[in-house]
Amino acid sequence: MISLQGVSKTYDEGQSFVVQDLSLEIAAGEILVLLGESGCGKTTTLKMINRLVDCSSGTIEVDGERIRDSDPVQLRRRIGYVFQGIGLFPHMTIAENIGVVPQLSGWAGDKIAARVDELLKLVSLDPSEFRSRKPRQLSGGQQQRIGVARALAIRPKIVLMDEPFGALDPLTRDSLQNEYVRIHRELHLTTVLVTHDMMEALLMADRIAVMSGGKIVQLATPRSLLTNPANGYVRDLMKKPKEQADSIESLLS
Repeated sequence: MISLQGVSKTYDEGQSFVVQDLSLEIAAGEILVLLGESGCGKTTTLKMINRLVDCSSGTIEVDGERIRDSDPVQLRRRIGYVFQGIGLFPHMTIAENIGVVPQLSGWAGDKIAARVDELLKLVSLDPSEFRSRKPRQLSGGQQQRIGVARALAIRPKIVLMDEPFGALDPLTRDSLQNEYVRIHRELHLTTVLVTHDMMEALLMADRIAVMSGGKIVQLATPRSLLTNPANGYVRDLMKKPKEQADSIESLLS
């Protein structure tokens, strides 16, 4: 579904690289997590997929099409995008927020209204209660659900997510992680998720690409990363959830 071949990004004519010679194949229906510390290149990699950032070299294909040959606006309209800041328009109702891209795409009003109600139900919010509210009338978790609904408005095959649950409390975060995995499976989506949270990556991903210094240092299933880390950096990352689990177990003993 998504292919990156020899992709690099530099802002100073090759003196330094944010992402360097990165190759990655993401299968249809997969949740692929880009994991790493701040500055490792994971968000830049995500943004290159929908041309929010253009790569300096290499080739990116989405659903068999070279994205350099695509109009960037049209490309973004068929790829869902969810991020931590949510970015809901405060002066619009929830229905208007969800319906923005369908409206720009020329959908009829009744079709937009039906899709809004369908999506609110999908993210477990009652349409009669929420469609006319403004973002300020929602909790953080409810706003994030609207962000997911808006990303799905025109039925994309691909969803990109940049730290979407990072600002939420632990209970809401856990609930939305599980809810999104359900939606992903139900709609047969392909999802690329950026996070620096090891537990989030391990619990949500089909595969994890661990990044450091603009490169992928290991690409594997969560189980393989835990049992067979490729190097010391990955080993140290994987120690964190193990140490947390051991600390909790010691409190219960």
